[in-house]
Amino acid sequence: MASLQLSLPFLSASRFRHRPVLCANDRQVLFNRIAPVYDNLNDLLSLGQHRIWKRMSVSWSGAKSGDNVLDVCCGSGDLTFLLSEKIGPHGKVRGLDFSKEQLSIASSRQELLRKACYKNIE
Repeated sequence: MASLQLSLPFLSASRFRHRPVLCANDRQVLFNRIAPVYDNLNDLLSLGQHRIWKRMSVSWSGAKSGDNVLDVCCGSGDLTFLLSEKIGPHGKVRGLDFSKEQLSIASSRQELLRKACYKNIE
């Protein structure tokens, strides 16, 4: 597998080793591995601010009742669920992610929450 090497000429080679930039496959493996703790990591790393950012994103998206919306890199579905509430039962939300484990968690959350408006999510 090929990897991209980044080099910073002003840093001493003895202090820092070259680290390959993660390729798409490596990132996919990473997100599959952290899927079970992804939401907790978001809470911890953002001090809970990610919840506000997500609500702001939905507001800024311009999505309205009856729209069809695509949530790219939907992860565990936080934005997908917020968008679903925003567009209502006459719209459709599609969640897309390259991490099978993240999509599995999003699907499980959809089943657990069982809100009527979440029936518009694919």
